[in-house]
Amino acid sequence: SAVSLFAGVGGFDLALERAGVSVAAAAEIEPDCRSVLARHFARTALFPDVTKVTGDQLRAAGFDPRRGIVTAGFPCQDISVAGRRAGLAGARSGLFWHVVRLAGELRPRWLLVENSTGLLSSNSGRDMGTVVGALADLGYGVCWRVLDAAFFGVAQHRERVFIVGCAGDGATSVEVLLEPEGGGRDP
Repeated sequence: SAVSLFAGVGGFDLALERAGVSVAAAAEIEPDCRSVLARHFARTALFPDVTKVTGDQLRAAGFDPRRGIVTAGFPCQDISVAGRRAGLAGARSGLFWHVVRLAGELRPRWLLVENSTGLLSSNSGRDMGTVVGALADLGYGVCWRVLDAAFFGVAQHRERVFIVGCAGDGATSVEVLLEPEGGGRDP
């Protein structure tokens, strides 16, 4: 099962369901996005505020962390090169710390975190180090990669940083994210 934090309109949710993984719960603050999620993922428990949801609530919604996946496309406004560049200290991008809090409470087998490539340069790269370090401190073996949506059938270039963490196992994270067959059109 999976939990989708900062779910938006359900991009990760759709991908997970297409891969045969049920999304037990999602957290999204924007009412219009929650409306889309409710319509397309009717069996998913919706929580309106990631800052208030607890690991116990996510477990009660049906999430099994032993084999589960937590996804988090946390806000990029403070990290993006088009934003104010306040980094993880910013009010919106700083919500990343709730990903860390919930991962600590749940201890899921897998984490999948996504953000703008501005994360790599935010605060001279220190914010990326902070993200990777925080996940490693929780016991996750971490791998990251920049992927461009244009190489996966989207009609625009949109580069994003994807970070995969596997509890206690860095080699498996590498195998998942750097799978050579996963992005055949990606040079």
